[in-house]
Amino acid sequence: MTYAFSQYQKQSGSYLSSREVEVMAFRHVNTLLSQAGDHEKRVAALAANLKLWSILSMSVERVDCPLPPVLRDDLIKIGSWAMCYSNTAFNAPRDLQPLIDVNNDMIEGLTASASTVQGIAPAAPQGAYTTNAPSSSLELVG
Repeated sequence: MTYAFSQYQKQSGSYLSSREVEVMAFRHVNTLLSQAGDHEKRVAALAANLKLWSILSMSVERVDCPLPPVLRDDLIKIGSWAMCYSNTAFNAPRDLQPLIDVNNDMIEGLTASASTVQGIAPAAPQGAYTTNAPSSSLELVG
């Protein structure tokens, strides 16, 4: 970590957790996708979706990613699908709702994970995707 970055972090404060930032990013991209009425907005929304999934995919592929291997593999598969679908939608009149649905599932998972980490009982039974690591996968990239 550079000195400038550490000073910025100290001064800027940490008002949102990394999970909250991730949820905000997915919500922002979903807003762009749902409001993509013309070609220009559609291209911008798809580019934002590609960027988000690219960053997420890169972060879960890192060797120091704290997520369980099963979850990492699933996120890579979903990310690959989302990026492929987004690329195809650039040049074809494909419905954007499947991308919005996947992003909504991510939002739901991140908010459920945040509740679990904060000590609130999980909504679903714990299984292969549980982790004790409160850190986010996206905070590894940067």
